[in-house]
Amino acid sequence: MSASALLVSPQGRLRSGWRAALFLLLVVALSPLATLLVALPTRLAGRSMPDEPGLMIWLGGVLGALAAHWVMLRFVDRASWSYVGLAPAQGRASRVVPGLALGALAVGIPCAILIAAGWLRVQRATESSVAAETARLVVMLLVAALTEELLMRGYLLSALADGMGRWSALVVTSVVFALLHVNNPGMTPGALVVVGLAGIFLGAVRFAASSLYAAWAAHFAWNAVLALALHALVSGSSLATSGWRTVDAGPDWATGGAWGPEGGVPAALGLVAATSLLLIRRRRGAGSNFSTADTHA
Repeated sequence: MSASALLVSPQGRLRSGWRAALFLLLVVALSPLATLLVALPTRLAGRSMPDEPGLMIWLGGVLGALAAHWVMLRFVDRASWSYVGLAPAQGRASRVVPGLALGALAVGIPCAILIAAGWLRVQRATESSVAAETARLVVMLLVAALTEELLMRGYLLSALADGMGRWSALVVTSVVFALLHVNNPGMTPGALVVVGLAGIFLGAVRFAASSLYAAWAAHFAWNAVLALALHALVSGSSLATSGWRTVDAGPDWATGGAWGPEGGVPAALGLVAATSLLLIRRRRGAGSNFSTADTHA
């Protein structure tokens, strides 16, 4: 095989693996620059954003990933935003709301079962302002979920699906998604598996709805149930401290231990059930093959 054939497909298009790699390089290069731009107004004004350095990084990640998407779609693929699930029509409520509901139910039902069994317990916490903390967390969770979805299940997922099919692309991106969380506090091998299952679920939402907005909504809803409704650990971190908190009172295999409720067997079963529901409904509805990539549609 010639050098050009390694880079370019018979259709004259840069091969999917190279496109995926180029996208990631752009994200790595552009995100720090975007973070500096986001922080520039406050720095010029001689102010800082106390307690929110993470928000600046997440916002920079969103802008950097969006810029990388634009470069790839405009100059490499010459494709529309629908290729990555970000066309305006793909953000309609009919596509987004089911993702939001499914993301909430996938973790909400397992947590409700754990609370009913007495393995999760809700306790009173500090008397700080719950409303102010909730507003801060909503912004943080929305931006963080969007960053991760743009990185994992936007252009990267579409490009890999072109070359290896949807299932293989889902597995690859979900493994990477899980590995990105390895250094989070409380990570265990079991929690790592559940994070991988979450990646497959979110990718399935993206493909089933043909919408990255839907995957973003499902991701946000999952984290919102844990952080906003339960005040439980999210990926090993305690985000909410006011009013009440949900604490571990059962075996780690069920409650997730130091990782939080999303790291236990019930959460894993919730993800498997939600993903299965997506597959069943898609096959019964559109009658299309889930393993077939939607290229530029």
